[in-house]
Amino acid sequence: MKTLKFLAKCILAALPAILLVAFTLLCPFGFMDEEYPAWEYSRRVANGKECIGENFDTVILGDSGAMSSIMPELCDADVVNLAVGGATSIEMYYMFDEYLKDHEAPKTAVIMFAPFHYWHIDNYTTRTVYFKAIPVSKLCELYDNAKSCGADSVYRSGFVSDEISARCGLPNKYLPAINAARFTGRYDGNVNAYKDLQTSHGYGTFGDLEECFDESYETSYTDMEITGDAKLITLYMHKLLKLCEENKIHVKIIQPAVNTATFEGLNEHYYGAYRNYIKDLSRVIDDIEYETDIKVYDGKYFADTSHLNGMGAVRFTKELDL
Repeated sequence: MKTLKFLAKCILAALPAILLVAFTLLCPFGFMDEEYPAWEYSRRVANGKECIGENFDTVILGDSGAMSSIMPELCDADVVNLAVGGATSIEMYYMFDEYLKDHEAPKTAVIMFAPFHYWHIDNYTTRTVYFKAIPVSKLCELYDNAKSCGADSVYRSGFVSDEISARCGLPNKYLPAINAARFTGRYDGNVNAYKDLQTSHGYGTFGDLEECFDESYETSYTDMEITGDAKLITLYMHKLLKLCEENKIHVKIIQPAVNTATFEGLNEHYYGAYRNYIKDLSRVIDDIEYETDIKVYDGKYFADTSHLNGMGAVRFTKELDL
């Protein structure tokens, strides 16, 4: 009897934590930040839980620049945009690998990253881990690769406990966001954003300015640094290209648009290193098109220093001619 009472007390004491974990796992739209709907949409498309039964001619893979630049509804082909803010080749490789398990291979894969996302990982803990973007079955592979490359942004101190906290929805990972949202304060906004992504097939905006003529962060770089992070990104770029080759998918590596001030402020050595990097990627597989020249648009086409506004996205998509 005493044992039963003790167990009952333990369960009652743990009940708030159990309910909090359950809420975290079952209602992420209630408290996650504004980028969560895009990651969830792309993951659900890749897993065959969204756009059920649809097979697309072209799949867009990339970061926020690609997500905010290419409007599938303006394309002649059937296009889905799986790009998400902060992504690198790591997330896109695993997402596209999942996509190919549940869909027919598209004819074309369009790959587009901002130059710095070919050598710099800046959102792994705050996006990739936080949103549980990598399939659990692939985590050991990823961390082994990160360790062999010396990628400190991925293979870092405490990465095991961080992954466990995210996968299990533990309060130490998500309680700050839950408190900020007052549990469900972000639900309507996130649901509406998700519905917009369903309608647009993955196109989404970044920035809220009508125009922007300021330089972007790219102008602060003087070289593409060859760090462990850069080695890991390159490894996964090669894996992504090989995945396309194995599935007989034509690849287009395209470049984002920048405003005039950014283009004029780019360090020539950095820009040269970037162009050479793209040329090196073009030698990995045979069936590939690539651009090395960055598109330059007037500031009236930008919603912030790095992302196109709606008018800019219309122009970019039409020039892409998909």
